[in-house]
Parts: sequence; C-alpha cells; structure tokens
Amino acid sequence: MPKEATTAHLTLALNTMLEREFVSPLTSIRGALEIMRDFPDLSPEERGRFLNNALQDCLRLELGVEQLASTVYTTVDRQLPDQSQTQPEDIDPAYAERIRFYDDLQMVEVDFSNLLLSSSKMVNDFYDTLDRLIENTGKRWYVVVNHHQCSVWPEAWVAFALRGKNVNVSYSLGTVHYVNAGSMEESSAPNSDPEMLTSRDEALARIEQLRKANPAK
Repeated sequence: MPKEATTAHLTLALNTMLEREFVSPLTSIRGALEIMRDFPDLSPEERGRFLNNALQDCLRLELGVEQLASTVYTTVDRQLPDQSQTQPEDIDPAYAERIRFYDDLQMVEVDFSNLLLSSSKMVNDFYDTLDRLIENTGKRWYVVVNHHQCSVWPEAWVAFALRGKNVNVSYSLGTVHYVNAGSMEESSAPNSDPEMLTSRDEALARIEQLRKANPAK
C-alpha cells in the first residue's frame, strides 16, 4: 500500500476513534453537568442517573486514551529504525541530572519540577534517558516522581502517560507522585495515581511503607 494511502487510512481511523471515544463522551458529560447545574430541583434518582452516566463516559475516556496511545506508538515503532542500534548511549545530560538513585532506599527519584514538556519529543527524550539509566543498573526500583510546577502540553499528554505507564510495568516496585503543598493547581501533568501527595516527605514515607509491606522485593 502506498505511503499516502497508509497515512490517510491511519488519519481516518484516528479521527473516527476521536469522535467515538472522546468527542461523544465529552459531549454527554457536559450535558449531564449542565442539566444538574441548571435544574437544582432534580430528584435524587434523576441526579444519580446523570452522575452514573457521566462516570461511565469518564471510563470511556480513560479507555480511549489507552487505545489511542497504543495505536499511535505501535505505528511509530513500526516506522522508526531500531534506536538501540544507532544510539546505544541514549542519555541526555540535562535530564540525567533530574534522575537520582538511592541504593539504601532501593529508590529512584524522577524530578519533573518546573519543567515544561511542550512536545512528545521532549517527553520521549526524558524517558529514554530514564529507561537507559535504570536498565544500566539491572534492577527494579521504587519510584518517586516530583510534579511540582510541571506543565505538560496537550500534544505531549499521550506520550507522557504511556511512557510513565511503561516505566511502572517494566522497572517499578511501586510508584509515588507528589507536588509541594499549594501547587496542585500549578501542575498540569496527567497522573494515574489517585493520591497525589503534597510533599517529598510524604512521598518518602509512602515508599517506606511499600518497602516494609514487601520485604522480599
């Protein structure tokens, strides 16, 4: 199949996915919220029905993000050459400075603080460095992630979420995210952990709890 036809097919597939998995549930969620806002006298049963519908659409969005990430990166992986062969030491010194290993705690700290990730390339460069450094240790680690005043632009969200998930699956014994108190609204990083902690001390305490709960790791 010609490259142009392949690209057109992929574009159509992605547009269809966006409409079905993103636009439709977002429209439904907005409609449900507007009804609950504009009609405060709704019965508890009616309000509960709209809330349940909105939650189901939120689940559709979560699944859509995972599906889109899988589609995009599977396609990219097929098209790109094997980077492990062309760049065996794929480590960016600027990003390497933001990654610290603590052997006594069996922990790696990943510092996204005050970082603007405006493209998927920046995200992939950071995570390529993180992957390489962890691979060089030959071990799995507890991971602490600092999101303080980190901004991830929409065009980089899919890469950020996917690469973070890959680290959790491939290298992590347990992952904890935190921001400094008062900065929750200043961080736009997507985060799969429902409990974003509010200080580094809290994050370290949580890691210690994980280590004690899993002494054999």
